Amino acid sequence: MKKTTMLRDLLNKPGFLCVPGAYDCLTARCAQAAGAKAVFMSGGSIRSAQLGMPDIGIATASEVVSIAKYMADSVEIPLIVDADDGYGGALAAFRTTTELIKIGAAGIFIDDQKHPTKCPFMGVQEVLPRDEYYGKIGAVLEARDKLDKDFVIVARIDAAATLGDDEMLVRAKKCVELGVDVILPHAVPPKAKFKERGKETLRELYKKVGAPEVKIWAMGPREMTAADYEEVGAKMWVTAIPVGAVTKLVIDLYKDFLKTGTLRAFDTVEAGTILDMFRFAGLDFWTELEKKYVLA
Repeated sequence: MKKTTMLRDLLNKPGFLCVPGAYDCLTARCAQAAGAKAVFMSGGSIRSAQLGMPDIGIATASEVVSIAKYMADSVEIPLIVDADDGYGGALAAFRTTTELIKIGAAGIFIDDQKHPTKCPFMGVQEVLPRDEYYGKIGAVLEARDKLDKDFVIVARIDAAATLGDDEMLVRAKKCVELGVDVILPHAVPPKAKFKERGKETLRELYKKVGAPEVKIWAMGPREMTAADYEEVGAKMWVTAIPVGAVTKLVIDLYKDFLKTGTLRAFDTVEAGTILDMFRFAGLDFWTELEKKYVLA
């Protein structure tokens, strides 16, 4: 079965979908090994972990597509890609979508921010005028319909941060009308604190978007759980990205090594041997292939 079909089936089945976030092949494989049915490629995290830059709109489409290709190839579960604003106007978004379908991604989200896009947690971002965003979504949908109708399109709408929930709702309903598969109401209104986006507020908001008939990608305060999101009508939730936890762990390991000149800190982490890591990366498959086709 195609991974796009796998993802679409997951979204159409009853029940709530938890999707771990990842930033490279190893973390994508970790998500799969843990039992995840799908995995998300975080734009902010690949910038930090693979490009060495902040999430401030300076990564290129070709860099993101290249990283997505390796991640999609490394797992058997569907990969959803953070495609930011599509890396330009409607034509650029069409091309980005086309390239991501060709390399094996199963879905993307496209946001309504003005270029250059930035992580919303860095501050409120301006958004595109409605018609410009609708045009971009239309181009992305045409790319999907041309190459793979099962490819999943998510409209991420950040407009609430500057224009309020009513504007977000107008955009969300239009995107559903155009044919997107999932709505991600990402940002919060100007004068509201993020933590005030509690269960009742989100329940009302998601209902206005059209839940449960319209599939909602949940986002809210850190205290919210998968059970909470399912209760208020969301369909899926991408869990926290591990790049921060991994960074802290590695710094602590290196600090102890440089301080003591020993591997004692490494021994406290149940990481396995180098061969275990190679097996995790598919060593057994390549070994059998070598036995079959490489002359001794």
